[in-house]
Amino acid sequence: MRAFSFFLVLVILSSVAGAGELMRVAGEPTAGVIAPKTFNVAMNTFPTTGLKFSVTLGILPRFMAGLGYGGWNITGMNSPDWFEEVYLKARFRIFDEKRSFPAIALGFDNEAEHSRSGAEYLRPARDFYMVFSKNFAGLGGDMGFHFGVNMSTHESDHLGSWLGFDKSFPGGFGIAADWDLATSGDTEYRVEKTGGFIDIETYWESFGQVRIGLRFSDILETGGAPYRSLVVDFLGLI
Repeated sequence: MRAFSFFLVLVILSSVAGAGELMRVAGEPTAGVIAPKTFNVAMNTFPTTGLKFSVTLGILPRFMAGLGYGGWNITGMNSPDWFEEVYLKARFRIFDEKRSFPAIALGFDNEAEHSRSGAEYLRPARDFYMVFSKNFAGLGGDMGFHFGVNMSTHESDHLGSWLGFDKSFPGGFGIAADWDLATSGDTEYRVEKTGGFIDIETYWESFGQVRIGLRFSDILETGGAPYRSLVVDFLGLI
């Protein structure tokens, strides 16, 4: 009886771990979208007192759009210093994932990396991007692979590109990592010279509705000092 109860608990935890689809890897987008009449709130901290957030709505099947904002000194005793503009975020999935074919989405995000302590270089906005995502069922949870390319309106001579990986485990726990090859922006920071930008995030997710994680950003110190940030995502109904 105890063995059966233990097996039942493992089955339930495994189903929780695989619930929902990721909207992002660590920092880079996936081909995931939210359903109409739902909303996604995402926020993360950045050094030393910065906080940025976004609110995205599911508007049509396969299409979501929203806004991003934030600032510095959001916590603490000093007066907040807000960003100069509100940022646009939109994504449309043109192909759903099939057994032998990845999901493909087109998107737009004009929010560049914001000034932070310890930074020598700030990455430009993705602007227009295309991303491919393929998920595989595995023991204890799903595993996903992602690949994306983007074209910045300010750095249009070279396409940007990134790779991503995520793995979920029983109990809603998971790990995600992405590798920005830095093929757009300043050529001094390209992958062949610096190794690129690698972010890794460990997280806990509850039924695909709440995701709480600790992100380790720029661990190769490509753009300056590496840093840790708290990241939270919430999915709800309108």
